[in-house]
Amino acid sequence: MEPTLTSFNGTSIYLDTMLPYALLRSIDPNVKQFFEQIKAGKWIAYTAVLTFDELAYRLLLALIKDRYGSSPLDLLRADEAKYLAEFAPQIVTELERLRQLPNFVVLDVLTSDLTIMGEAMVRFHLRPRDALHYAAMLRVGCLEIASNDPHFDRIPTIKRYAL
Repeated sequence: MEPTLTSFNGTSIYLDTMLPYALLRSIDPNVKQFFEQIKAGKWIAYTAVLTFDELAYRLLLALIKDRYGSSPLDLLRADEAKYLAEFAPQIVTELERLRQLPNFVVLDVLTSDLTIMGEAMVRFHLRPRDALHYAAMLRVGCLEIASNDPHFDRIPTIKRYAL
């Protein structure tokens, strides 16, 4: 059994998309407490710009589903401009609020990360986006990740904390 987020006691942790998503969607009360500890400076949290891309899209689909109850992807495909006009302002506000949190560092994705991405895809059988997250983690020396994705367990040098 993997360790849970409540057992994390390091100095820095990398956040997969699921963690800020859980915060913004109020999915788990432990996540809110975890982010309060980040804001208080108990530890530094890292993520990459990639997370904001994933997060914005997942939030868009969730908001469409909340409002219309139908298949959000089908609705989005049918009238993308309508749903973006309706929900983009809320999403942008939430993402900006998240980005401004103290002790929450958003890392750029660099061209040099592509080499690590390729190596991680081959060696650990990671999807490209997850391999880019891994490259960002390595670049800042953060080898602990908050994620419910067990494929990160294929990397023996990192430790994963689940919700």
